[in-house]
Amino acid sequence: MKQKIFSLDLGSKTLKICVGEEDEQGKINILAKVAKNIESFNNGEIIDPEVFEEEVIGTLRNIAYQIGEEPKNLLLSFSSSHFQSQKTKSRVSISERYITDEDIHKSHLLAKASLASTSYEFLFEEPITYFLDNINTKIRDPLGMEARSLEVEFFVIQGLKSVIGRLRDFFQKNGLKISCILPNPLPASFVLIPKKEKEQGVILVDFGYRIFNLSIFQEGKVVYYHNLRFGLGDILEDFAIDFGLSLDEINNLFNEIENIDATNKKTKIKIGKQKITYHNFLKLIEKKFVLYWKKNGLNDLFKKIKDDYRLPAGIYLI
Repeated sequence: MKQKIFSLDLGSKTLKICVGEEDEQGKINILAKVAKNIESFNNGEIIDPEVFEEEVIGTLRNIAYQIGEEPKNLLLSFSSSHFQSQKTKSRVSISERYITDEDIHKSHLLAKASLASTSYEFLFEEPITYFLDNINTKIRDPLGMEARSLEVEFFVIQGLKSVIGRLRDFFQKNGLKISCILPNPLPASFVLIPKKEKEQGVILVDFGYRIFNLSIFQEGKVVYYHNLRFGLGDILEDFAIDFGLSLDEINNLFNEIENIDATNKKTKIKIGKQKITYHNFLKLIEKKFVLYWKKNGLNDLFKKIKDDYRLPAGIYLI
């Protein structure tokens, strides 16, 4: 039986809605894609409920009406500093000679129990690897193997309950039930990164308006997730202060330069009362980015990532 999936991506400045139809073989055909500017959401919080209802709920309902089906299977994703990731381990004794599904399930529950919190809820969870009988040899699937004990290394991403709860409640009041909430850019990774590269080792960098996110994949699984509180919005605000302009004027400027001749380094750009070349403008952007890069300790962070993980497939940048 075919089912329709409504994917809702809430950004600090942009709303993206994608509707797909999954067939019996699991293949998804895209039925609709919409992107529009919004001002009512930031860092996991609804800033203005009335505007949010118009910008987000109204747009979703219009698309559902055009398709002719209510959004029953609704997936919500967004970037926020309210997400946190952790790794944990647990070990269980095997009651029978061979490892069963029940043994694996028990190891997962025990691993999650050590991270249970009154403030956070589990949104994403994945076993990274298994070990048998205290032997330091990684096992991807221990089902049916002979062992006396089973150890699992477990990875989870949690979201602040108050933030997640407010979002669920708001959609519920508008007659919409959220099936799943995931932090960005995990939903994008399902489409963007080939399985082969996830196996080899790859890092996905999501440079958003307010959040800089790093996600690492190895052996087909997420093994690392980290948010930093800076993004393009911080750079734009710095530009506005430096040139004595409003943020809207700076945003308009960035929209205008999309149409200039980037091959001509002497092309002039007017910023307020000043004129600078496009080449020097790019240098200013680079300088600002380097400033935030150093301020957030990204040199040390990437060095540690390079030491701890093999990433032959390189980096994907959103």
